[in-house]
Amino acid sequence: MSTQTCEQVMEEKKVSPRTSSNVEPSTRSIFTRQTGQALISLGMLFKHVPPFNETIERSTGETLISIGRKLSK
Repeated sequence: MSTQTCEQVMEEKKVSPRTSSNVEPSTRSIFTRQTGQALISLGMLFKHVPPFNETIERSTGETLISIGRKLSK
């Protein structure tokens, strides 16, 4: 009686570390960056434009700017 063994050869996939220069930005990262830019713009608007800065607290504009800067990185 003969015995046959089947061995599957597993190929090793070599994954090279991605650098920021050759990585395409994902939809999520683009959306996050654009949201950050929009928050910075709103914060500047609330902080510096007279109709808005009279009715909205200065800290609100500063908070929006700081959140926007964190998202834009």
